[in-house]
Amino acid sequence: MRGGSILMLIIVSAAVLMGCEPKPQPINYGSDECAYCRMMITDAEFGSQIVNKQGRSYKFDSVECMAAYDLTEESENFHSKWVPNFLNREEWLMAENAVYLHSETLRSPMGLFLSAYKDRDSAEKMKEEYGGDIVDYETVKQIVEREWLSNGSGSRPMLNN
Repeated sequence: MRGGSILMLIIVSAAVLMGCEPKPQPINYGSDECAYCRMMITDAEFGSQIVNKQGRSYKFDSVECMAAYDLTEESENFHSKWVPNFLNREEWLMAENAVYLHSETLRSPMGLFLSAYKDRDSAEKMKEEYGGDIVDYETVKQIVEREWLSNGSGSRPMLNN
């Protein structure tokens, strides 16, 4: 009898802990502010976020702002990075698992032309329509590093401070 109670306690504890796993939070489009560039987040196809180990969500107006934040901030407390599926903006994808289209004919809010997809087939279909290159998250960070962070304009593009 006692062994069964301990087993039940372990199962319930595991279920509670799994339910407490940090996850993406809803973005209030039109009122939430990007944690990187401080612009208002308006486009659900691009609004991204990083969730820390305590469950706090840092929200971004674009994949490129999230990648820039990832490159410039201390990441040891990051739990996960999330991007919306461009074709189904209600679906959150882990940034490292998503597939990206870098297409100069599909503009993103901050102008680096990045959109995220759940799989390569979806990205390929969009590439047929918009052209561009299919890339992974590491390449997204390289694009941000090259276009924003290494060009001498500072780490916060679009700000006139």
